[in-house]
Amino acid sequence: MNPLLWRRDHQLALVIISLTGAIAGALFGFIHSPYFEILGRWQVFAAWLSHPASYWPWPLFGLIITGLTFYGLQLLRSSN
Repeated sequence: MNPLLWRRDHQLALVIISLTGAIAGALFGFIHSPYFEILGRWQVFAAWLSHPASYWPWPLFGLIITGLTFYGLQLLRSSN
């Protein structure tokens, strides 16, 4: 089942759900940042943005997990 051959509304839903997962992953990573124990909340945000290596995996994992979940649900739906 090729996602490029899906209807346009399913492709749009995949993009929206994946981006929502990336945002949720970024927020989850920000909340669980190791800088929280050292600095204040706004200082954490500035330090976090200045060190991309500390946060880039979180949105990536959120994007991949939600995208694969949506794809798996589409596979289950099409097999029935």
